[in-house]
Amino acid sequence: MTRKHKQHKTLIRRIKTYGRYLRKSLASPKSISALAVMVIVFSFILIKVNDDKNIYTADLLATIAKVESNDNYNAYFGNASNSQILFTSMPIKDVLAWQDDFVAKGNASSAVGRYQFVDSTLRGLVTQLKIDQNAIFDKPLQDKLAVALLERRGLREYIDTKLSREEFAHNLSKEWAALPKAIGDNPQQSYYAGDGLNHARLSINEIFSSIDTLRKIN
Repeated sequence: MTRKHKQHKTLIRRIKTYGRYLRKSLASPKSISALAVMVIVFSFILIKVNDDKNIYTADLLATIAKVESNDNYNAYFGNASNSQILFTSMPIKDVLAWQDDFVAKGNASSAVGRYQFVDSTLRGLVTQLKIDQNAIFDKPLQDKLAVALLERRGLREYIDTKLSREEFAHNLSKEWAALPKAIGDNPQQSYYAGDGLNHARLSINEIFSSIDTLRKIN
């Protein structure tokens, strides 16, 4: 049994335990206490669901990061090996300001971080997820933002078999230019091939293999 499967079984046992406690509390006349217990239980479950979300996306995120940033949370466009500018210690508002300044100086892209978020994408995610711009752009937050992009591109639909592997891979190629577009003419090419900046750095089989892990882990 894998470590992830053990974690899943442990989660189920804990939910059942909290469920029994909740039923006992609801049978009590102390409704306020029962309500408090309910809030705790559902908060616990939601936190674990989010944790599991990171678990089952880990392989795919690692594959994307490898070709987008050489797995460097402090990477930026043109400097995948950057270790001088520590984006992982900056508030989001400072990262956005840095991106604005970087592009104003004539650079072709504002992409930063492990998943190479451009400024418009980062601003959109911050708004969508209601993230305080004073939050630090650290590793966990970057991973959370990347999962949100996976979901935007059809993660849940793929998991629920409403989207084919090929369609999901194609959707991802619209988000990350280093991925092959997977379908259509010249499927090995980047969706943005021809813009003078981007080309696919991953084979179709490699992205398919990483996508396949989503269902295996889930």
